[in-house]
Amino acid sequence: MKSSVKSTESKPVSQPRQPLAGGGGLAPTSASPRDPYAVLDDLMVVVEALCPRWPARDMFKDGGDFRL
Repeated sequence: MKSSVKSTESKPVSQPRQPLAGGGGLAPTSASPRDPYAVLDDLMVVVEALCPRWPARDMFKDGGDFRL
């Protein structure tokens, strides 16, 4: 049982089929020309300046049952 109609339009043999979302036709670009690790380090300096200590947490009450 076939429910779809075959396309009469054919692609040239030299072009392989592309995945549905294989980049969307756009070239990937980075937001900054800087090294990504340097950007992350700058971000962490800001986070540590805003919150120099970890916030206090209560102990787990359920005995450590960590299921997803």
